[in-house]
Amino acid sequence: MNMEQTLIWEPLAPGGWRLCDSRYPVGQVQRLVAYVERGERGGYEAVWIARRSAPTWHTSRADVLREARRNAESVVPAAADAGLHEAVAFTASGTSDRHRVLAA
Repeated sequence: MNMEQTLIWEPLAPGGWRLCDSRYPVGQVQRLVAYVERGERGGYEAVWIARRSAPTWHTSRADVLREARRNAESVVPAAADAGLHEAVAFTASGTSDRHRVLAA
C-alpha cells in the first residue's frame, strides 16, 4: 500500500483539513502530515509538518496528495520524527491568524 492510499482528510472547518497518515494511530505525532486550507480564489495551501519550508500552493487536493508522497520519499525517518516533535511544540506568537491552527 503506498502513502497516497493511507492518507486521509480530517475536516477542521469549512475549507480546512488536517492531512493524516492512517498507518499511525490517533495521537501519534507521525500521523500528522499537513494542514491544508482552500484558498478564497481556488487552489489549496499546504503547511507541511515534517519539513522546514514555506507553505506550498496546489491547484487540487490530488496535487496535495502527490506532494505528500514526494515529501515522504525525501524525508529521513529520524529527521521526520525530530521535525514532528518540534512542530507539535510550535507556538503561534507572531504568526497570521490563518495559521494559528498549528498551535493546537
